[in-house]
Amino acid sequence: MKGQRIGIDVGGTFTDAVILEGTRIVASAKRRTTKPRFMDGVLAALDAVMVGRKTEHIERVTLSTTVITNTVVEHKEEATDLYIIPGPGRNMLHAFPVTPIIWSGYTDHRGVMTAPTIPKIENPCGTRRAAISAKFAVRNPQSEENGAKVLREAGYEQVTKASSLSGRLNFPRRTVSAYFNSAVYGVFGQFIDSIQQALKDRGITAPLYILKADGGALPVMQLKERPVETVFTGPAASVLGMEALETIPQEQAVALDIGGTTTDISLWENSRPLMAHGGVAIREYPSAVRSFMVRSVGIGGESAVRISQDGLLTVGPLRLGPSVALGGSVPTLGDALIVLGYASYGDVTAAKTAIGELAAEWNASHQADSVSPEAIARRIVKQAVQTIRDGIIAAVDEQNKRPIYVVKDIVEAKTFTPTVGIAVGGTAPSLAKALEEGLGIPVQIPSAAAVANAVGAAVAKEIVDITVRVATETHTMVIPELGIQSRTSCRNLEEVRQRAMEHLLAYANTLGIADTSYEITYEEEVPVVKGWQDVFYSITVCLQLQAGVTVHVQAED
Repeated sequence: MKGQRIGIDVGGTFTDAVILEGTRIVASAKRRTTKPRFMDGVLAALDAVMVGRKTEHIERVTLSTTVITNTVVEHKEEATDLYIIPGPGRNMLHAFPVTPIIWSGYTDHRGVMTAPTIPKIENPCGTRRAAISAKFAVRNPQSEENGAKVLREAGYEQVTKASSLSGRLNFPRRTVSAYFNSAVYGVFGQFIDSIQQALKDRGITAPLYILKADGGALPVMQLKERPVETVFTGPAASVLGMEALETIPQEQAVALDIGGTTTDISLWENSRPLMAHGGVAIREYPSAVRSFMVRSVGIGGESAVRISQDGLLTVGPLRLGPSVALGGSVPTLGDALIVLGYASYGDVTAAKTAIGELAAEWNASHQADSVSPEAIARRIVKQAVQTIRDGIIAAVDEQNKRPIYVVKDIVEAKTFTPTVGIAVGGTAPSLAKALEEGLGIPVQIPSAAAVANAVGAAVAKEIVDITVRVATETHTMVIPELGIQSRTSCRNLEEVRQRAMEHLLAYANTLGIADTSYEITYEEEVPVVKGWQDVFYSITVCLQLQAGVTVHVQAED
């Protein structure tokens, strides 16, 4: 009985929980997500799976939460002052969520600080949060370090340094990440305090982990300073759940997580999910947060179905409550699936009555009497599938039109064409047949599809990443994520790779992470010519512990 893991996924409609023992799901539960009091739904699901089980057998609790996603989508983040040191170049003020405060001075592309003038400031409004971002700070973070010190002295309680979140070049993306990290810091902290107290009250002493957007899990205290990395963890949980359930074939595939409100679409190749290029967009602002390539469309089992004043049938994107079969007042996609015999739950008679009334409304608006409840249900399902299909086409087009930066990508250009689909989520089994017809490819439904996201949270590996930058001209090495800036004798890419591996494994060791398999996510070796004959190099290596799942999972007995 030792070694049980709890996975909890807070979705837009349902909160799911599972308990894993080895490779088996030994308990699962699905409860309504309770907005805005998310904790009520989380605790209801947790209490349901813990019935008859001993708390001392739990070794880890992992949570996939929509708290940060909802905070930024609903524009409820905390007031945050954004300070930037952009240096010369084009005006990028439009690229940020708020108007930044600009400081003079800058760090050049070699990491050399030029005229670093950071003024003494006051904080007259008493704002608690701030973020600071300097161009090329990933090559020399000193300007951000100095700025953060000044901001704390001015009275800011918490300051995010952009280079500590990402070591990759892209000043606007890092700046957006830093702003949102501070803006959601308080909300995340309150939520974490609540869940930790709830676990304590229930006698669960196992460590609490939080899922990140890139599919990795970290102890809560490691993420408390980097809450922006937990944005869009729902899609990450879905991707990991599919991998854990061994559903993804080797060929190019499209995976669908069909929940109550939305369908998340991810693309897979060689049984591996594709990553978003550059980072995920938070609202309309591209960030540096690593994430799976996921696109969401407003179709789910509880998508509202209505007939507009001009007689058009609409399915989603709104959710106006549960299906009529479950006590709701507005007919949904789920009710249509019940009428067609694809699903059977709740009050079947109520679902048929609601779709019948919808058919009557349709006939009245079109001055016809030929459309039956079954016919209108088929139209509802067809329209829902078409919306999902359009989302898949958009995701595939985005992948096939991704930016190309190196010659290898031109020479070895590939076109993504999915040949199989995989669907999870509570609505997946009932919609599978219609999806196969609409997409023209086979659609597989794995066992435990209804709680795949909670499974994904439970089995997520611990992931950390670092970026190592070396300038051979100045013999300097910078690791922004670790705040390291030191002298180095590294002279070429191979030596930098070796040094990066040593630092990554040492970092993992300090966090107690046992699985140290890693992968190179990005590297470059750029020659810098000085004068007519001296050649130096700017070398970058990005490493991370390998993403994936700890075990592959079987359904409940």
